[in-house]
Amino acid sequence: MSEPLKPYDVGIDVGAISTKVAVVDKERKLVAHGVRLTTMEPGKLARSLLDEVLKEAGVDNGQIQYIVATGQGRRSVDFADMARTEITAFSKGAYYLHPESVILIDIGGQGIRAMRRGEMGIIEDFRTNDKCSSGTGSFLDAMATALEVDIKDAGSLAVSSCGGEEVCATCTVFAESEVVSMIAKGKKKEDILAGLDKMVARKVNGLVNSMRSKGPVFIGGGVGENIGVVEELKSVANREVFVPEHPQLIGAMGAAFMAPREHEGEKEVRREEVVVKKRSFFDLFRKVKR
Repeated sequence: MSEPLKPYDVGIDVGAISTKVAVVDKERKLVAHGVRLTTMEPGKLARSLLDEVLKEAGVDNGQIQYIVATGQGRRSVDFADMARTEITAFSKGAYYLHPESVILIDIGGQGIRAMRRGEMGIIEDFRTNDKCSSGTGSFLDAMATALEVDIKDAGSLAVSSCGGEEVCATCTVFAESEVVSMIAKGKKKEDILAGLDKMVARKVNGLVNSMRSKGPVFIGGGVGENIGVVEELKSVANREVFVPEHPQLIGAMGAAFMAPREHEGEKEVRREEVVVKKRSFFDLFRKVKR
């Protein structure tokens, strides 16, 4: 008799800039993932990205037990079983990967969120800078474009700088103008990038300090993959800064971790925050009992 197929859960994070898919097993190990730029049809994109990730990982659709959506476009994922807010999913992912962290920082494509976590991983307070894009992924993308540098290389190039330039402007438009001026003066690209990373690190550290806690800091979001920003933040934060292996996937992984699970021989069912499919709680309950 053949062994039963291994079950998996899926988290889908539909962000303003990129859509992420994470497939985890019942031990909460990441087994497959994918990232694409978000389109005008995020639901279709999420479906095709999920199909692509499952195919590459050799996972059959029948092995997927639950799909949990999060992010700004979570309601567009109409094939998901449930949905959770970005803060809830990010907190869950961070708590599992580094439970010691007290301050959680999510540096996404269009905003920066700072959260203070209390007992059992519950968020006690949070701040955001969503009214300004400076310091976000889109801001760094714009600066890299102005410098004609691939954003994937920007962090390592900045780290190679012997002395960063001082970037005074915090607005994306004015900062880009300042960068163009520096280029005209013959300043090195790595020095300009280092100066930009310092400016971003100062802004993030300001949010960290506003949380009024001296505990360790967890960094997630796409900008967490920029080693230049991370190293500058470590130098100014004066505390432990933890960056996971896949910082961009924290929301998607956290969403997957929130799928109902077996616990002490029984199925654990959490109250859904946003039901995506039009069905009753009893429909969900029947699925869990199968």
